[in-house]
Amino acid sequence: MGFKRVVANSLCKPIANIQELARWVRSFTGLTLPKRAVCPGHDSPLIYLALAHFEPAKDLVVWAPRGGGKTRLGAVATLLDLLLKPGCQVRILGGSLEQSFKMWEHLQADVHHILSTKVIAGQVKGRRIEFKNGSAAAVLTQSQRAVRGLRVQKLRCDEVELFDPQVWTAAQLTTRTQHSPLRIAGTIEALSTLHTPFGLMQRVIEQAETLGTTIVKWCLMEVLERCPQDRQCASCPLAEECNGIAKTACQGFVKIEDAIAMKKRVSRETWDAEMLCRRPSTRNSVFPSFDPAIHVTDKPNCEGELWLGIDFGFAAPFVCLWIVSAPDGSSYVIDEYVQEQRMIDEHVQHIRRRPWGAAKKIACDPAGQSRSDQTAVSDVTLLRHSGFQVKCKHSAIVDGVEWVRRALRPAFGQPKLFIHPRCTRLIKAMLCYHYAEGGSELPLKDGEHDHLIDALRYYFVNRESGGQLKGRRY
Repeated sequence: MGFKRVVANSLCKPIANIQELARWVRSFTGLTLPKRAVCPGHDSPLIYLALAHFEPAKDLVVWAPRGGGKTRLGAVATLLDLLLKPGCQVRILGGSLEQSFKMWEHLQADVHHILSTKVIAGQVKGRRIEFKNGSAAAVLTQSQRAVRGLRVQKLRCDEVELFDPQVWTAAQLTTRTQHSPLRIAGTIEALSTLHTPFGLMQRVIEQAETLGTTIVKWCLMEVLERCPQDRQCASCPLAEECNGIAKTACQGFVKIEDAIAMKKRVSRETWDAEMLCRRPSTRNSVFPSFDPAIHVTDKPNCEGELWLGIDFGFAAPFVCLWIVSAPDGSSYVIDEYVQEQRMIDEHVQHIRRRPWGAAKKIACDPAGQSRSDQTAVSDVTLLRHSGFQVKCKHSAIVDGVEWVRRALRPAFGQPKLFIHPRCTRLIKAMLCYHYAEGGSELPLKDGEHDHLIDALRYYFVNRESGGQLKGRRY
């Protein structure tokens, strides 16, 4: 539709509610945004604009698909800030300079349309836009030098998954609230797809959940156009994800033919991760078959022998997993303990206070047989003196990893490894334990997830090398 020639007081008239916001966007940008989400647990893209525009705004995390409009809508949110919030300073920071310019090019086109009406005064200077009302926007490069020293009201970070983590950390100190002439809250917005379970966007989402930061999420279905009634659903490549809702609920801007073409070009894993936002891609994951919907359970009445899987550490975390080895070969991780900067006797005291009863068998790191610098006695010896039967068979990392994989997804039969929901650190480790980019036969030792996986693989290696005992019910 493009911009209409309008009088200044119409273009810059304050927006009172989300209905007026939708009309403003449609009138001045030509975008029609759906008012309601299509998928359970998702949001309409219009919700993002409303949360970004209406003050007092707050930090936002936007998880959206490739080509799902997040960059375009980030430009619209910036345009609204410039026109309707006098004095507002906005900066656009992309995961790369090219990504920054994608949002910037959308914004520039919008601003040139507005300036062409001669009813709003301002100018575009290279990477900077200034309006006579004192508001301004600029585009930044992906570097600490560009970010440090900033004092702005709005920082829009596009494709956070591609950010340098140090730049992202530095960006957290850039915003300041403006109190005059309008109160404009200092906020940071993180907009991205979620590519991998061990990437920066995953950490941003986890932190947002912990802090209560609003997460706005939509997938392809929220931005898909309305499907014609005469189109045959049975033969449509989008039938599985659509299930007919495109004929009744969808009213977005992505063409159906474009969506079909994209689906035909990519793998199912890429489609689910980057277009449907169901789960991160498992590319480079050590345990791609781990699925919380299958392997995380609070299954009661688990009967078997109780083991402890232990990875020693002092500066690095000491990890203990309580694992029930069932008679049918299944393993149930029912609890976890992760602690740094403690001596082994303190760990033993904590282990004994857990309500699971005595575990006679411990599977641990063979390196624990070396003498401790603090006690001159090995950790394995101290555990044995405490009454535990300690097994510490030497094995290659790849062998232990393969045992875990077999338990997750046997070539024949049902899964044999389950984890209780209380074991949050182990669940995260199963999702995030990965190989380095560029190819490697050994998983990356990241200092966070590898210790929990080590404790788990020690259990499998040592259990498989020894006999089973009768156990109790858990």
